Amino acid sequence: MTRLLLPLLLLPLAACAPTPPAPTPAAAAIDSAAAIDSAPAASFDKPVSFAILEDWDKDADLADVARDFALFRELDVTTWRGSFGWDDYEPERGRYDFAWLHRFVELAAREGITLRPYVGYTAEWAAAGRRADGQTWNDPPRDVADWRRFVDTLARAFARHPTIASWEIYNEENTKLWWDGSVEEFAEVMRAGAEAFDAADSTKAILMGGTVWPDVDWVETVCGSGDGAVGRRVDVIPFHVYNETWPDSVAVEDYLTEGYREDYLPTVDRACGRKPIWANEVGFATSPGPGGRPNPRTSERAQANWWARAFATLLADRRVEHIGIYEIKDQRQNTAVIGEAANYWLGLTRADRTKKLAFHTVDLLTDLLDPGPGARLTVAPGELQVRVAAGRAGRLFHHLFRRPDGRQVLLVWDKTGDPTLRLTLARGGRSATEWGLDGAAVRAVPAFDGRTLDGVRLTAGEVRIFEIRP
Repeated sequence: MTRLLLPLLLLPLAACAPTPPAPTPAAAAIDSAAAIDSAPAASFDKPVSFAILEDWDKDADLADVARDFALFRELDVTTWRGSFGWDDYEPERGRYDFAWLHRFVELAAREGITLRPYVGYTAEWAAAGRRADGQTWNDPPRDVADWRRFVDTLARAFARHPTIASWEIYNEENTKLWWDGSVEEFAEVMRAGAEAFDAADSTKAILMGGTVWPDVDWVETVCGSGDGAVGRRVDVIPFHVYNETWPDSVAVEDYLTEGYREDYLPTVDRACGRKPIWANEVGFATSPGPGGRPNPRTSERAQANWWARAFATLLADRRVEHIGIYEIKDQRQNTAVIGEAANYWLGLTRADRTKKLAFHTVDLLTDLLDPGPGARLTVAPGELQVRVAAGRAGRLFHHLFRRPDGRQVLLVWDKTGDPTLRLTLARGGRSATEWGLDGAAVRAVPAFDGRTLDGVRLTAGEVRIFEIRP
């Protein structure tokens, strides 16, 4: 069965996602010349990594795949995440068709691309077959032993490929669209898959399938199944972030707030053990408005600003260690997608690979915020003093990061106001560069005296990005 497997968040996620918080001092309207920081927050460091997502049909032209890999390298992101479908690679019980998949993995190795596949999409012959319309790819398997045998065969067949770094089990399974079964049935599949992957090739990490949102009840049930066996075997807990596309009512800045910090993270740590948290699908669609007319809310500039806001928000969180960028290119209009029309417009490039503004924004952000293999990025919220020099702040956000080489990266924006700011660093620097969303240096940089950026005027909704060199 060939198809393009695209993300879909059709549920009313505003009801499921964490409730947006009341404005904090940094997000409230304040008077000119007032300091907006409360007690300084402690700095911390963490590993950071990135991946790019793209799905190709089985038997896709590998020369075309290589062209996409070339775009990965332009972004300096050399890790891929996408699907290996059970329905594609065991189309009949006991008949495994891995020929194209071996060629794909070998191409990735030649191109220097690390692979992080998720494995799912139940083979038709193995499906429980509960739906009246005959759809089976999102069914639980009728017999989990069939799934276990497939996973074992797949893992042993590809154990010789070191470019595969991990195995993820199913995808967005906490919605009926992607998993038409119960959480208990998924827990059984998760346990069997984790045991089989681990037994066949213990060198690769095992990920729980990424949930559509930080789903407390789902993670608690799955990790706690089998007297905690799943929680002990899983290495990473991922979730997805498509705020402002799905749901369009919850800003990305409000996603990881009270419900996430006070409920989700403690539940993960208690049920699964303290594991890395990954935002392993993150995206924003540049959907046209009615009649194909431009829509300012989903313009390519809005997408670029969203990516800057998303990077800063996610990387400022103490626990999120990975961002999966969905996706490298838009889908062609004559291809079938699962779900809403927005699925066609999630790419960093258009379908013909011409680059959107966000391609250059993401290229800039990965250059600035990737600390490099084995290194750690420091999040330094307490090392920046922000004062409003003129105008009034609305919902003001600022995030300071420090790289291992001493460079500091500052992202600042106001969602609703146009204040002029004075930004003072605890650690000085030799020079400051402002970068535009297009990845080019901005000519007119605010005054910088080695410690303070003065006269930083914000435009509502626009992110300003500064690099301070030691």
